[in-house]
Amino acid sequence: MAPIRLRVRGPSAVVTLEADDEWTLAKLLALIREKTGVESFTLKSAYPPVALDLSDAESKTLAPLKLGGETLMVIPTEGGLAGGPSAAAEQIPAAPPAPKPKPFTPKRVDVDETVVPWDEGGGYLVLRVMPDDNSCMFTAFGGVMGISDPAAQVRAEVASHILANPDKYTKVVLEDTEPSVYANRIKDPQRWGGSIELQCLSEIYGIQICSIDVKYGRVDTYGLDKDTRCILLYSGIHYDRIAQSFDLGLPVDMDVTQWRVDDDSVIDKAKQLAAKLKSAHYYTDTQTMAIRCEMPGCENWLGSGQKDMIKHTKETGHTAFSELSID
Repeated sequence: MAPIRLRVRGPSAVVTLEADDEWTLAKLLALIREKTGVESFTLKSAYPPVALDLSDAESKTLAPLKLGGETLMVIPTEGGLAGGPSAAAEQIPAAPPAPKPKPFTPKRVDVDETVVPWDEGGGYLVLRVMPDDNSCMFTAFGGVMGISDPAAQVRAEVASHILANPDKYTKVVLEDTEPSVYANRIKDPQRWGGSIELQCLSEIYGIQICSIDVKYGRVDTYGLDKDTRCILLYSGIHYDRIAQSFDLGLPVDMDVTQWRVDDDSVIDKAKQLAAKLKSAHYYTDTQTMAIRCEMPGCENWLGSGQKDMIKHTKETGHTAFSELSID
């Protein structure tokens, strides 16, 4: 009998199992129940995940299923996990509070504003909110690629990529900044990432990145020639990640964060989520917002809109601002 090794990702753990290709599917299902503690479930495999046919499990053998080397996702059925839908928009654990100067803070929304059903996809699209630490874009993308504590690593990769491609990332492209200076600055944890960094990350990781603007509903796409895509949500001064969850009680590490580029249904659904967030005012109008510099010795500087902010940054090198509420 030929051995089969496969990984099984359950709601609380990832386990590696060994089976034989002559096993019945029923025997494998029994082993999965034993190792994961989940009694009733569906299984999804391949990429993007598709449901396995679990019918006739007593008569099917594993050999025709070609599961060797696969990762199977265990999706609980009959109501999902304990805790229910209240866990739907489980937030990415926040990083420890950053010292002053403070970054912009994204607007807050209720849990039910961060979820849209996606019946065709077999679950929901959800907003995964990133910490307010000036590295939101890097953290959002790092989660797509499964990078733990991604901000410093992703920043360093972008800096190296810019320096390794001087013909493409010239001073003109880099906002009138010398490549060496720009690369050094982007490693600073107080610096924000934007379109240049998203283009770099698309090239580094070979993935299409779609950034949906909440206010305008616009989709900016980086990496048109790629086969898979991920989706970030841009709310004017902040990036979050959009993910697919097959059950609202599943933990964040069971999210699907990559999809085929030849199927735009996920983009359509993500735009619906963005429209829902716009209705909840989950965005900042960068053209009219009142801002103040939070760098020591510059607290009295006030400005209005992104143009003033960019101008002040170029003149002083300051990168930490707060948005002022105008009642």
